[in-house]
Amino acid sequence: MAAVERLDASDGDETRPSSPDSVLDPQLEGSLETNFRRRKVSNGLTGSAPALKVVTLEEVRNHRTPADAWIVVDGEVYDITDFLANHPGGSELIMEHLEDDNVHDIMQGTDKASDHSHSKSAYEMLEQFHVGSLPSKVAKTAPACKTTFKSSNGFVLDLKKPLVLQVGYLGEDYHDWVHQAIVTKETPFFFGNKFLEFNTRTVWWVVPLIWLPVICWLEYMATRRGLSIYGMLPATGAGILFWSFVEYSLHRHLFHVKTTTYWWNTLHYLLHGCHHKYPLDGLRLVFPPAGTTIFCVLFWNILKNVISKAVMPAAFGGGLLGYVMYDLTHYFLHHGVPFDNISRNLKRYHLNHHFKEQTTGFGITSSLWDWVFGTLPPTKG
Repeated sequence: MAAVERLDASDGDETRPSSPDSVLDPQLEGSLETNFRRRKVSNGLTGSAPALKVVTLEEVRNHRTPADAWIVVDGEVYDITDFLANHPGGSELIMEHLEDDNVHDIMQGTDKASDHSHSKSAYEMLEQFHVGSLPSKVAKTAPACKTTFKSSNGFVLDLKKPLVLQVGYLGEDYHDWVHQAIVTKETPFFFGNKFLEFNTRTVWWVVPLIWLPVICWLEYMATRRGLSIYGMLPATGAGILFWSFVEYSLHRHLFHVKTTTYWWNTLHYLLHGCHHKYPLDGLRLVFPPAGTTIFCVLFWNILKNVISKAVMPAAFGGGLLGYVMYDLTHYFLHHGVPFDNISRNLKRYHLNHHFKEQTTGFGITSSLWDWVFGTLPPTKG
């Protein structure tokens, strides 16, 4: 757990990270990538505008590789290395135009090689990666690194302080704020309390480690209750299909419900809002085991009344297997490298939901239910 220090008396029991280092993903500690991001986060936490840097076009042309990618948009220079793998259109699309000295037309959709224009939020997100300006743009003030957000009701949210007890006060502005992503592997603090904070962080491998043995035990229980192998396979398959429907329904109707009151904003942030605000936070991407257990108990007690005693364990095991597949797929889509067309298209499909079409594309493991219920994203922007 990162070190914390006490705030002044006016902040009550809240605590905050003692330094920018403490908000980074501990899984990356010690790497060159961590040192680079630490420098970026440290600059971001100052809350003041960075010194304006003049960058020559020749210098930009020295940063045109997947490991070190800079682009120019109308004279402004951006280091998008960290965002390459999360571009909704795939990193390949950016790499195709990395040699261009100005990608303005590509982003606007006016170039023949581009099939859509980028949204306002895409341009706002781009400011996170600003590194300087070409000599012809030196008169422009460099964008400030914002660490606070003032809502229309006057409340000022501070990203340097634990977030969960703050987000509710954003009121009607919460929905817009939470969908303006911060695209870094920063791990923000949720709570000042160390125990609560610890239980909001889950590494991905905990999911199969805990639930795969439970799934095996459920399938074994089904055989002990008299279910044959020929009955177990369709029951397990039906459970997986049922989970895919639950996955879609929760994502569309619960995780993306629009909230405005204090407690609903807070609950939404804990359930899903935090993931849209910090989509690369690897420690809050899979569901904590304690939360999964609550859902399991709820669904077990409902389904046992409508499914036969012998079939119930196999069907429930299938649903739990579907959940494990969902959580691992979701983690891969944000942190893995696609290895074939299927994984590449699935990653593009999901990142499109995050960064462009947030009201469509709710399926994670597949687009089946998006097709059934008409929520497929448009093919053109």
